[in-house]
Amino acid sequence: MQCKLTRLSLLISGLFIAGAPALAQTTTNVGTVTVQGGGSASAGTAAATGLIQAEDSPKARSSVNREYMEKQSPTSNPYQMINLLPGVNTYDNDGSGLFGGNIRVRGFNSDQLGFTINGAPVNDSGSFAVYPQQYTDPENLCDVFVTQGSTDTEAPHVGASGGNIGMAFCAPEDQQRIRVTNAFGSNSLWKRYVRFDSGKLLDNRFKFFISYSKTTADKFKGPGGAIKDHVDIGTNFDLGQGSFINANLLYNRQLNNNYRSLTKTQIAQLGRNADFGSIAPQHQPAVGGTAQNDTTYAPNVAANIAANGYYAYNLNPFENWLGTINAHFQLSPTASLDIDPYFWYGFGTGANQLQTVREGGVAGASQVGGGAADINGDGDRLDTVYAYQGSRTRTYRPGVTFKFNQQMDNHRLLAGYWVERARHQQTGPFSRVDNNGNIANLWQDNSDLWLRNADGSILQYRDTLTVSTAQSIFLQDSISMMNDKLNVQVGGRYSSIDRDFTNYPSSGAANNASAGFYKVKKNYADFLPSLGVRFQLDDAQSVFFNAAKNFKAPGNFSYFGLLSGGTIVNGQLVGATQREVPVDKETSWNYDLGYRYNTEKWMASASLFYIDYHNRIASAYNPDTGNKTDYNVGDATSHGMELESGYAFTRNLSMYGSLSYIKSKMKQDLRNSSTQFLPTSGKEFPDTPNWLSGLSLQYQQDGWYVFGQAKYTGRRYTTLVNDDALGGYTLFNAGAGMTFASTTWLKKPTVRLNVYNLFDKQYLNLNGGSGSQFTTNAVAVNGIPGTDPSLYIGAPRTFTVTLTADF
Repeated sequence: MQCKLTRLSLLISGLFIAGAPALAQTTTNVGTVTVQGGGSASAGTAAATGLIQAEDSPKARSSVNREYMEKQSPTSNPYQMINLLPGVNTYDNDGSGLFGGNIRVRGFNSDQLGFTINGAPVNDSGSFAVYPQQYTDPENLCDVFVTQGSTDTEAPHVGASGGNIGMAFCAPEDQQRIRVTNAFGSNSLWKRYVRFDSGKLLDNRFKFFISYSKTTADKFKGPGGAIKDHVDIGTNFDLGQGSFINANLLYNRQLNNNYRSLTKTQIAQLGRNADFGSIAPQHQPAVGGTAQNDTTYAPNVAANIAANGYYAYNLNPFENWLGTINAHFQLSPTASLDIDPYFWYGFGTGANQLQTVREGGVAGASQVGGGAADINGDGDRLDTVYAYQGSRTRTYRPGVTFKFNQQMDNHRLLAGYWVERARHQQTGPFSRVDNNGNIANLWQDNSDLWLRNADGSILQYRDTLTVSTAQSIFLQDSISMMNDKLNVQVGGRYSSIDRDFTNYPSSGAANNASAGFYKVKKNYADFLPSLGVRFQLDDAQSVFFNAAKNFKAPGNFSYFGLLSGGTIVNGQLVGATQREVPVDKETSWNYDLGYRYNTEKWMASASLFYIDYHNRIASAYNPDTGNKTDYNVGDATSHGMELESGYAFTRNLSMYGSLSYIKSKMKQDLRNSSTQFLPTSGKEFPDTPNWLSGLSLQYQQDGWYVFGQAKYTGRRYTTLVNDDALGGYTLFNAGAGMTFASTTWLKKPTVRLNVYNLFDKQYLNLNGGSGSQFTTNAVAVNGIPGTDPSLYIGAPRTFTVTLTADF
């Protein structure tokens, strides 16, 4: 166990002691602080930093509000916004928020957490992956919350075994205004943002906003950058008598170059700034009747294309939009109905798109469709040619949640139903590239430009369709007793997902695993009970206990490549055997025991947690297939504690701190082959540091503020057998801002400065985007060769200057 505590951790621990004398001195009940926006709405209070709010939920929950977010860089993504909260371990690929990153909460990866925007789920409907850079403009967000460990009863998730994270738009302003923001910073960053608020219309019953932003930036290492266009629309319509309809729409179109991940060996050999190459791969001149091979062509060998790739063929083009409606109908003073439909659309490609195509297919083997046709136009089918091939995905995802609330004496009943049907198409077409690095069809959206097989069919390495029908029926009773000193929350939901998967023959694979037509129909379901108890000791102090079961269905990648054997006759696979899906759902029981203290000057929350984790999904040897696939590999446990506190020293000076400890343990060894096991029993989860701590110190007065932040991330393992690790590190960020006096036409002109990684700390992060895809071992063990884990280089010091004004 890594028990070393840094000075930062000890300082944060002192925050919980500093306010202890107040426990016996005050019983002031201040309720919940509501922030509408603006610099100092809660000045002089414990919530002044915007990183802690008064909570009365009977479960561990933390959040950040608008007052915090409006002081951060205007390109920040949601991961960065909640980085200081307890239990949250997150990183960003470059500091700007535009290139993505990853998050784990209590050791659960992002694809084990449920994510919502305005109540609608945004995890990938197939793999449950999360892409934080593709969602919202931070200027339009008012709340981001985390429930560490326990998914909410009404949450629309079937892939959340470790809690949920939610984001909510700000409402349109009551007064008409135009807000304009210009931001510039390191690596040629430039963001232009404009928002129009209509103010109240139609007898003060309707209001809306619409915003547009365009952001561009270069990578901090290597060639390439990011281009992002984003639109948000929000409307509120007051129906009277407590009823309303709120509708929101977001649209995002983004084109990013990827950062190259490196192993420790590569960093030592190539340096930390090594990235994808800047030399475009060349085609060997075509000669009929002779086999050409682009990979062995002298200019490509000289440029080491095989190792360095090409930056312009490492892209993540993606376009998505999400429409949500919250229709709330107050049926009576004690009863209400919510109908919340949504629709998600996403389209894009990704991964390393520099691939080779063997004309005629794999040498010596018959191929689906007769194999690739003549690509370089030399009249033969003997050549190996570079091409652009993206992991193309298109998703249509409608859904709706119905919620009925009824107050009956001291019972508050919640009953509801959620259903969605996602159509998730994943293909892998190829497009031509030329010697200047141009791509015939970068977005892979024009089939006329795709490469073909000999029989005219599309050349693809995959061609699948997953139709997922997910649903939950839920019921919860919140019982208030002893004049609301005691609240008992009993709930349960029955959640299920039906996967209807179709594999169409694809010709780009080197084996027959996906070469034939087959279908899979699977259902995963579970009853998920929960119990929460909150007891108010006095006006300031409360204790809570929570127990809840969560589950996650396997990702649809578990259905890929289920064919074995067979032969291809006349371009079609015959005689193959379809294997069973090798993985079942994973479940977890989460238990929290906590204490909260809320006064105007000091807020604190402390919780102990225990997680019992069953049927963990990981990539392991499957004895039925003889290779590695996602597989249920056993059980695990985690336990620990989380602390957070906000304290107002004076009306102007406030502080926030968080401290987290976790100890995880896997219970079984991992099968690596029919005869070999990896010694994972008793080992800890990778990328799960024992210690995390965060600190924010803020001073604000008369329209200006300055703050400093620090986040310590402890030592963490990079492999499942714990034979390699990354050292702990502390990052410091800082910011300052000032709002100047308004004029007759210019309102609230504000300038902000944000600095990320203030002291230019060098650090590394694990490239482990999925909890099931960790490197098993870095050093040879039990006859099993080791593999160096893949790492991302931490971003250097970067700055952003932001100018904002209303008109």
